[in-house]
Amino acid sequence: MAATVISSIARLATDPLRNFKFRVQINNPAIQGIANLGFMSVSGLNITTEVIPYREGGMNTTTQKLPGQSDFAPITLSKGLAIGDTHMMQWMRQLFTVLQGTGTGAPGQDFRATIDVMVMDHPVTATTSVPVKGAWRVYNAWPTAVAWSDLDAGANAILVEQVTFAHEGFEFLIASQLGTQSVAFVN
Repeated sequence: MAATVISSIARLATDPLRNFKFRVQINNPAIQGIANLGFMSVSGLNITTEVIPYREGGMNTTTQKLPGQSDFAPITLSKGLAIGDTHMMQWMRQLFTVLQGTGTGAPGQDFRATIDVMVMDHPVTATTSVPVKGAWRVYNAWPTAVAWSDLDAGANAILVEQVTFAHEGFEFLIASQLGTQSVAFVN
């Protein structure tokens, strides 16, 4: 029995994580009810570092390469629109009031948020009670666009809301020891 459990844990250490079971948590105290909205998809979690080529004397056949400035792509969250779900538009209105210098919000109220995207353990592969297997913490995110899917009377689809966020970087953590430790960020 113990050998089976150890073999199962060793196998899971090499198996890729499944991407369809995840949770998104938005931490912005200024907008009520936004913390645990359910999203269908998350895209744009990537970083790109610019390459700076330079030529060195005596090395006439190739260029040397240095790392330049890094940039983080915008992140897009998609979810089905429900009746009474005005959280994203409320956040966009908050952003407008900051830009215009008007509104009823508290002076200096920050429109940025921390977003946590967590990959959850799947019940089929679960050998322990470690719920979060990997996570991204996105810093200083704010909405740059809100869009809705096309309306089509001939389609049999749901109305989808997409929100695109600009941000200032993210941290990625993965569970380091299967079966003993879950991902946790230090707040």
